[in-house]
Amino acid sequence: MYYEDPLYSAVELPEAIAALLRTPPMQRLRGIHQGGAIVLANPAINHTRFDHSVGVMVLIRRLDGSLWKQLAGLLHDVSHMAFSHLIDYVLDYAEEDYHEQRYE
Repeated sequence: MYYEDPLYSAVELPEAIAALLRTPPMQRLRGIHQGGAIVLANPAINHTRFDHSVGVMVLIRRLDGSLWKQLAGLLHDVSHMAFSHLIDYVLDYAEEDYHEQRYE
């Protein structure tokens, strides 16, 4: 599968990664803005957790990281919720790790 990344252009992906990209948990990240609530103040800052996660995976791939490291890069934000770390303040998580606890 070829994926057209907005920053890194076209990249060929192995089937293991392509299959993960198609899953509902990964697709859900398309609706979560990387910058959290900042998109409400500045709609031009409009990249998503999906864009970010794929970008991380592409960088690891370009640096010859193993498939396992690429998969880890791709999945590292899969547990994030809407408004990103803002939820930590709403739920009073001083360590800003609610999504990490949810990841478990």
